[in-house]
Amino acid sequence: RDVTQDGEEEDREDRERRLESSFHTVREMEVQVGQPPSSTVDLEELRSQLEHQLTELRHRPQPSSEEMRQAVEAWQGYEVLTSALARELCEQLRLILEPSQATKLKGDYRTGKRLNMRKVIPYIASQFRKDKIWLRRTKPSKRQYQVMLAVDDSLSMADNHSQQLAFESLAVMSNALTWLEAGELGVCSFGERVELLHPFEEQFSSQSGARILQRFTFQQNKTQIAQLLESMTAIMTSARRRLHSVVAQETAQLLLVVSDGRGLFLEGSDKVKAAVRTAREANVFLVFVVIDNPDNKDSILDIKVPIFKGPGEMPEIRPYMDYFPFPYYLILRDINALPPTLSDALRQWFELVTARDM
Repeated sequence: RDVTQDGEEEDREDRERRLESSFHTVREMEVQVGQPPSSTVDLEELRSQLEHQLTELRHRPQPSSEEMRQAVEAWQGYEVLTSALARELCEQLRLILEPSQATKLKGDYRTGKRLNMRKVIPYIASQFRKDKIWLRRTKPSKRQYQVMLAVDDSLSMADNHSQQLAFESLAVMSNALTWLEAGELGVCSFGERVELLHPFEEQFSSQSGARILQRFTFQQNKTQIAQLLESMTAIMTSARRRLHSVVAQETAQLLLVVSDGRGLFLEGSDKVKAAVRTAREANVFLVFVVIDNPDNKDSILDIKVPIFKGPGEMPEIRPYMDYFPFPYYLILRDINALPPTLSDALRQWFELVTARDM
């Protein structure tokens, strides 16, 4: 009898087990798809492969389908290499952006934080009956952001082995800003000439990154920074007007310049400073990312320049960075330092933009 009962219980458990759903994982068969390399050795190996692959990508007006496929693979390699850094930067910028999307002052209230000065005279004229003269923070003030990434395409970037670090920086910033969905992103190159590689109106994608990689040669002999600033100020002013005609939101603009920072006064110190001043007066915030490869023999901090005071006087030798024309700049030697360093710089920008509108 006991044996019969045990058999019935086992049959019942088997029937119940067949009715249950379950999932199982075989650890040995797990495959990591689309994940970044797991070790420093893997990262360096991927970085070396990409640097070798870059030498095979040459600027051609009409690249073949095979060349385009190689460019897409190269850009996807940069995305894999920098995905963790891009997500870190994205989350840090998200924390910075949230306070700037708070509220603005709006009237008309009997109590509030600030007087509406336009209501004071009617208030007195009405013998103090129209007393709704106070402002409160109730009006949404979400902004639209336009960020232009300008990457140096001059020969000095190749001579200083800075092109690899520049492309990694481009991948980090472009992907972080795309994931953030805070506005529009543009990309341009500069040297002897300025070329718009990705306009604000287009959505950034892997195809965009691949086309950008193909357009760089690092063979231009000059770095004409004043020409860049003049061109970008005109383009960004036009883009702001276009955006205002479509949406009623306020627009804040940022120009991020990625370069080794050498030879910036080729067009003359006064012309460069005037171009910086004009861009700032047009409400374009400037941040200069100096790519200072640690493998170089000389750092940008080691460069000295002669300062001529007057006829017959010996020139004074001063550090080059003492006369750097950009008010906000960061010196990047390690790509891993880009998210915290750049987010600190952009935090200042967002705070200035927010304070201006208070």
